Amino acid sequence: MMTFFYTNCPDGMCPALILRLRRAQEIAKTNGYSEAVAFLPVTFDPERDTAGALRTYAGEQGVDLDTGNWHFLRPTEYKAGKELLNDKFGFDIEKTDVDKYEDLDYAFPHYTLILLVNDQGVIERAYPDGATVDVTRVVEDFEQVVTA
Repeated sequence: MMTFFYTNCPDGMCPALILRLRRAQEIAKTNGYSEAVAFLPVTFDPERDTAGALRTYAGEQGVDLDTGNWHFLRPTEYKAGKELLNDKFGFDIEKTDVDKYEDLDYAFPHYTLILLVNDQGVIERAYPDGATVDVTRVVEDFEQVVTA
């Protein structure tokens, strides 16, 4: 499973995306197929989302990093992430000034996409409304793809 997020998300959309992946991770662990799956949340804010920040965020979100199937993907710099997301996924990632949040200098547009990809690399499900799609639906689809 794959999604796109950043840890300084001011409105709860990114934690909602991570929640859906985390629930699938819990199901995989419970049902004994943790080693057969991977969770790949991609940040597009490498300046703030350092390795340490991502570890802290994982703990805050209840992600189990010890299973070895959760891999935060992080470009080396903002420009590289912007190019990757634009070229490979068609997402226009631009830093935007944020006036309504005092503690943030900038934010990003949200693309609340979750991708469920099979072991052949084929996208089985795409949830363009990933932050609001029913968690149970995502988990059930995940189980169906993994156990097929």
